[in-house]
Amino acid sequence: MRILSIILFFWSFGMFAQSNNFTSVSLKRSSQLTEKMESAKSLYGEFEQTKVMKMMDAESTSYGKIYYKSPDIIKWEYTKPFPYSLLFKDNFLYIDDDGHKSKQDMSSNKMFAKLGDLITGSLNGKLLKDDEHFDVEYQKKNNLVEAVISPKDKSMADMFEKVIMSFSEDKMLQSVKLVEESGDYTLISFQNWEMNKTIKAAVFQP
Repeated sequence: MRILSIILFFWSFGMFAQSNNFTSVSLKRSSQLTEKMESAKSLYGEFEQTKVMKMMDAESTSYGKIYYKSPDIIKWEYTKPFPYSLLFKDNFLYIDDDGHKSKQDMSSNKMFAKLGDLITGSLNGKLLKDDEHFDVEYQKKNNLVEAVISPKDKSMADMFEKVIMSFSEDKMLQSVKLVEESGDYTLISFQNWEMNKTIKAAVFQP
C-alpha cells in the first residue's frame, strides 16, 4: 500500500501550483496552474500519512519527508514508524526498506515505466492537460480550494475512485486524499514546504 499511495500521489502532484485567480471555483487547467512547479529547482517538505480502512475500523499513520530536484529526481522517505524510502532517479527506482535495498529499471518494466511517465507529467504540469485519462473539478471549501480528480481509465479507476487535493490561500498544497471505491482512503497532509532549498547531494544517492 505504500507504493500504491505514492503512485497515486504523484499522479496528482502536478496540481501543486498557483493560480492568478485562486478564489475562482471554475479554475482552468492551464499554464497558470504550473507556474510554481515550473520555477522550482528543488522542493523539500514533510508529511503525515494516514491510511483509514472502514471495514476494519482501523487506521495507521506514518511520517516522513519528500525531496525533489529538477527536472526529475524525487525521494519519498518515511521516517516513522520505521525507515523506508523510494528514490526515482535516471530511469531507476531505488527502494530502501530499513537497510534492505533493491533497484528497478523503469525503462524495462511497463509498470515502473508508466510510473516514471506519470511522475514526470505531474511535475512538469502535462498531467493537468491529460483530458484523456482524468476529469478535474474545482470547489471552494472554507479557506481552501479543492481539486477533485477522477480517472477515466478503468485500470486507474480500479485502484482509486478519486483524488482530492486541498490548497491554502498562499497556493501551497496542504493535503492529498486518495479515496478508494470501498470508502477506504489515504490522507497525506503536508507542512514546512521549502522551495529552492539547497539539498545535499547525499540525499539523492541510492
